[in-house]
Amino acid sequence: MKASLISRVTTVLPFVPFTNEEKMAVASQALFLQGGEHTRSISPVSIEKLVGDAVSAYISSEGGRSLYRAVSNLLLDAIDLV
Repeated sequence: MKASLISRVTTVLPFVPFTNEEKMAVASQALFLQGGEHTRSISPVSIEKLVGDAVSAYISSEGGRSLYRAVSNLLLDAIDLV
């Protein structure tokens, strides 16, 4: 980094891992954002399972990206089944 940018950094914040509730919230949000209208055809039980499966695929070093990717893959599979 250049000196002008580094001189503006006053605080470094540590990364705090997501709690399970935060992972579920991120996965739920990703599901409804990515699924759009298709999520209306998925039962609440299936939605809960999709979110749970996405959370179980969480990779801490990737953070929220792993949840979005897992939701995307699971959602494609769920839509194919409907």
